[in-house]
Amino acid sequence: MKKLITLDIEKIVYGGHGMGHTEGKVVFVPFTAPGDRVTTDIVKAKKNYLQGCLQTIQKPSPARVLPFCKVFGRCGGCQLQHLSYVDQISVKEKNLRESLHPLLKKGHFEVLPTISSPQDRAYRTRAQLKAGQTKDKTVLGFYGFKSHQIVAIDQCPLLHPLANKVLQEFYLRLERWKGKILLRSMDILVSPEEDRGVVRLTGIGTGNLKILEELVQGTLTIKGAHLQTTNRTSWGDLNLRSCLPGWSSKESVEMVIHADSFFQVNPYQNENLIKKVREWAELTGKEKVLDLFCGAGNLTLPLAQRAQRIWGVDADKTAIAAAKENARRNRLKNCVFWAASADVGVSQVLEETENVDLVVLDPPRTGALKVLEKIVELHPAKILYVSCEPPTLVRDLVRLGELGYNVTRIQPVDMFPQTYHLEVIAEVMEGTNGKWSKAAH
Repeated sequence: MKKLITLDIEKIVYGGHGMGHTEGKVVFVPFTAPGDRVTTDIVKAKKNYLQGCLQTIQKPSPARVLPFCKVFGRCGGCQLQHLSYVDQISVKEKNLRESLHPLLKKGHFEVLPTISSPQDRAYRTRAQLKAGQTKDKTVLGFYGFKSHQIVAIDQCPLLHPLANKVLQEFYLRLERWKGKILLRSMDILVSPEEDRGVVRLTGIGTGNLKILEELVQGTLTIKGAHLQTTNRTSWGDLNLRSCLPGWSSKESVEMVIHADSFFQVNPYQNENLIKKVREWAELTGKEKVLDLFCGAGNLTLPLAQRAQRIWGVDADKTAIAAAKENARRNRLKNCVFWAASADVGVSQVLEETENVDLVVLDPPRTGALKVLEKIVELHPAKILYVSCEPPTLVRDLVRLGELGYNVTRIQPVDMFPQTYHLEVIAEVMEGTNGKWSKAAH
């Protein structure tokens, strides 16, 4: 028999769940807002907490707003649509400060106001959809909340309009795939500058060039398609073009990125991210810079416009090939790019120079703990650490503190509106004797 309880939601924690208390235990309930009084079904009981499933809202919070997506609450993509965008930013800032608590206990540093996204929806230029089969058709959508059941969509309010257009054009041709390919997933990647996009597909069956050719030639928005089944099949152009902000309005950076390589989902906030990293880098033209996990050069190339020499390292060979071509395209001759793991890349830099002035790193969610000691061997005066996973970032910043580097300021950038995720830039400076400095708060 289900156990129903009533509780008041006190706050939203990292991960997007509302938190309340019952009988001395913490209860987490998704899709709730601070100030809600709710009835929840307890679906999981652990030693220190309970996990609830929202049943009814007895008294709604004054902060609650009407979600704009018809599948919000069923789809696992968004967690915060029931809050205004201003309140979403407030929640994320509070969660970030809680994550930073281990650092704040050791020393003071500045946590700057979040850079809000110019668009809180219709911003995603990249998304992965799952494919499933109903009785009579193939559907595309996202995994449901806490499940692998697919919530079918024909459009998503967070997707850039061009990405939604690609999805709709693909749907129109999906019936032609019946009996040929059993589709499993679809990545949509678009370039607003080109007004076109590419799709990456996975499925079961035998790759068929003809159906890809018909897909690309029969649509206005799809310029290239890749299909992974028992073999790999591609048709058209799988490269996407974009323009990044340079050091001045006359120095924009022309980029080409292959669909297989990583790029930021929010181009509007990516510009703000680049501008902030560039500002904090404080380059004069004399500095040596290392950019780890550099991808196709998203941060490397704008920084190269004011660096004496810059090394870019990434394990993705396709991205590194694009980075080299992008450097050539932008006539940047002070760049060296290596396809290597981060630790191997640092070792290669150490063979060329005893020290660098700046290290920039933007690792995956797992962070960069294993390479931090190696980075410190380069004695950078400054490290700019970009992270999309604050708890992992904090773990790594604590380690950098033990290695003699002090956090001086933190800049949140809301790259992912309507979700609990937050991009963060941390400025870390070389300290003295491994002790934390106490910069002005």
